[in-house]
Amino acid sequence: MIAALLMLAEVAKGPIAGPMPVKPAPIGYLSAGELAIRCADASPSSSSYCFAFIAGVHDTVQAYELWLNQREFCPPPGTVQADLRRAFLTYTSAYPQSRTGVAASVVVVALKETYPC
Repeated sequence: MIAALLMLAEVAKGPIAGPMPVKPAPIGYLSAGELAIRCADASPSSSSYCFAFIAGVHDTVQAYELWLNQREFCPPPGTVQADLRRAFLTYTSAYPQSRTGVAASVVVVALKETYPC
């Protein structure tokens, strides 16, 4: 049993699957650069992570929009998750300094820039 636990501990020290060369944001939030790396990676796990993260930000903002009766961004009907991902990646490419920001905030700014109301 102890040998198995030691083996698991050694495995846990190994590299995390997928590229993550950007240092995490200091207070524990995901940086826009880290998210951009995940969103640019075509692997199923990174793509799923990217889409889920951006969809979560999108859905949260929509909930606040209803609550505050104020629109932040206005994607046209039929906009799909791939369009939201593309908007984020285009924004972080155009504004590389945004990659040091908190990912959720940069997603909102990217969507506001891409889909103004």
